[in-house]
Amino acid sequence: MYGEGKLAIQDLAIFKERVRSPNIIIALCGLLILFDGYDLIVYGAVAPALLAEASWGLTPGMVGRAAAITLFGMLLGALVAGTLADRIGRRKVIIGSLLSFSIMMIGSGLAPNFSVFEGTRFLAGLGLGALFPTVTALIIEFSPPKRKAMAYSIALLGYLAGGIISGILGMLLIQKYGWRPLMIIGGAPILLLPFFIRLIPESPEWLATKNRQSEANQIADQYGLPNPIAKPIVQVGIRSLFSEGRLLPTLNAWGIHFCSLLLTFGMVNWLPTIMNKMGYDLGSALLFSVTLNLGAAIGLLIGARIADRGNVKIVVAGMFLLGACSIWLLTQVDQGLQVYGLVALAGTGTIGTQILANILVGNLYPVEIRGTGLGFSLGIGRIGGMIGPAIGGAVLGAGLAPQWNFYIFATVGAVGCVLALMTLLYRKKAD
Repeated sequence: MYGEGKLAIQDLAIFKERVRSPNIIIALCGLLILFDGYDLIVYGAVAPALLAEASWGLTPGMVGRAAAITLFGMLLGALVAGTLADRIGRRKVIIGSLLSFSIMMIGSGLAPNFSVFEGTRFLAGLGLGALFPTVTALIIEFSPPKRKAMAYSIALLGYLAGGIISGILGMLLIQKYGWRPLMIIGGAPILLLPFFIRLIPESPEWLATKNRQSEANQIADQYGLPNPIAKPIVQVGIRSLFSEGRLLPTLNAWGIHFCSLLLTFGMVNWLPTIMNKMGYDLGSALLFSVTLNLGAAIGLLIGARIADRGNVKIVVAGMFLLGACSIWLLTQVDQGLQVYGLVALAGTGTIGTQILANILVGNLYPVEIRGTGLGFSLGIGRIGGMIGPAIGGAVLGAGLAPQWNFYIFATVGAVGCVLALMTLLYRKKAD
């Protein structure tokens, strides 16, 4: 009896030790990114049903505008999140963002008209935009020094999983229950809010910058991390992105993110609708959304492994080219399994390319201005992310054949390939 009690105490101690492992923080961040991916990508699954909402009388242009408004909200959220997280802490921004987008997703599902729907989508975008970069920072700050890249890649698979789940639920629910349940499900994270409040700690590195060294050391010790040392903050500013021969690399980086985000959000938001317009029934069209994300997940893992060997620029260029070719070939193939194969390759060349493009752009800058470089590059790229969904709405609204979306996206992919190859010219200055 005594032995069993002693064993139970040992098991409890082991459990507590596991809870304090950095892996639990990485897993929680991956779960948050999954919700982020679901709530953003689900719009592509509900877009055909929105167009069929007779009482709202929507046009493709209006549906595309709502997608662009969401991305504009994400742009603003991301810009504000960095400053806010530095001022009040990562933990508070993450919890606030989670609460915000969850409520707004439920609001979208209950919207009585399209104006309210657009407003809630914009506000959801603010929360989503603030969540992603803050969670990314937390992943980096809690990852063991020699596993940061692996932790980041695994956590980002949550984003793709969210897209896959949204497509599967779309196939199961939309035809029978309509689009509203999918939006309401996007607000489910609010049910887990107490769970996240209890388990997500503050960043030790942020605490150290606020002269709260004892708290920082305590959290670092709990998770087996090195005790952080507060360092003076160096103000570098935007001018550093254009000085010392960085003008062309910076413009190049902006172009890469512009193309990659245009492709990603253009395909994510309009692929089911485009395939539906090309003659596929709604169930099959939604399956393409799942295929796109599966292809992105597989392609990302393969591309990341090659990129880790120091070939990230060539890998990103090759993935852009793969995306351009596969998207163009979708205009040449009518039916059959080869269509799903091309969509999977397009996922690698769009969503997968975007993730690895972050690594490429980061490598264009020295460490002291890397955050500034990535922040502004992603900000400019969000403009492409807004234009992508707008292109789909404009093409369909103008009465053009849906294949024209693929022609445009393929061209953008080719441009992205050229821009990625151009970064080879900056090897000596950037590396």
